Amino acid sequence: MAFNFLEFAIPHGESMVKMSDVISAGLTTQQINLYLPLIIIMLVFSTISIGLTIGYLKQLIQWLTTNRAEYLKFMSGPPTLSVGIFVPIANISMAALVFLAPGQFFVPQLSSNLQAMMLPGIIFFGILCLTIFYLEFKVLKTWLSRPIDLKKLNFVWLLDVFSFGLLSLIGTGLAVMAESVQIASIGAIGSSFTLTFGIFLLIVKLSYLFHLHMKADGLPGENVLPAFFILVPISCLYGFSFYRVALYLQTRLLFNMEVFLFGILVISYIISVIWALFCVYLLSEYLLKVFRRVDFAFPQWSMV
Repeated sequence: MAFNFLEFAIPHGESMVKMSDVISAGLTTQQINLYLPLIIIMLVFSTISIGLTIGYLKQLIQWLTTNRAEYLKFMSGPPTLSVGIFVPIANISMAALVFLAPGQFFVPQLSSNLQAMMLPGIIFFGILCLTIFYLEFKVLKTWLSRPIDLKKLNFVWLLDVFSFGLLSLIGTGLAVMAESVQIASIGAIGSSFTLTFGIFLLIVKLSYLFHLHMKADGLPGENVLPAFFILVPISCLYGFSFYRVALYLQTRLLFNMEVFLFGILVISYIISVIWALFCVYLLSEYLLKVFRRVDFAFPQWSMV
């Protein structure tokens, strides 16, 4: 968020904003007092994000290699548990975005050689694509080959859809940033696969969840109620990713995408706002009476 604020606030060229742009901007004292805390925040949290990602990846690899039986048990668990295997994909995707944006802000070697990072970036994106599709097919096979307690399905089940959206941000980012036509095209095509599959999953899962909720006696348990909010970031991720695909089609293939570029952002914004307001209304009793006293549960992150 701090990076995006500076991206719009600091005058700079066609490339992303960097520290040298801030230094040469001739800022007033008031601007310095505003921007300096943002830069410190960006540095601290970028370091924490990348550092924790490296640490957790190390633990994940150890878990996969030394606790194979526990991994298999986890993957064969209920859908709302095994879908958690997609969280590392989402985390790695976000860390990559942090590396490419705030990372190049602080490291001149990155900002001056950003195009040199496009080839490793597209390889990295390809590996993540293969991984997420492998995991998705693996969990789908498990879900379809054994009985599932349908009554326990909830919006946490959309974590894989969320991860496909975050991964698409990397691919579409490469598609609009890369000067190489080949790399940009691969990023756009790869993103089309992740976006199409993600939207398919979203429609199927969301339809089924609504069907279950219509048949249920009431709302699900208190610990999973906040998961309703997960549709908000999903809408934003897919809306912005489709925006970038349209931008690629307009700049590279000279398609007239002005109406779509405007429409897709407005539509995703409207969906996000309406759904957020609906969730506040739907969960008003939970938010007013339960939230402050209930024990922490993972789905509460959906509210953030």
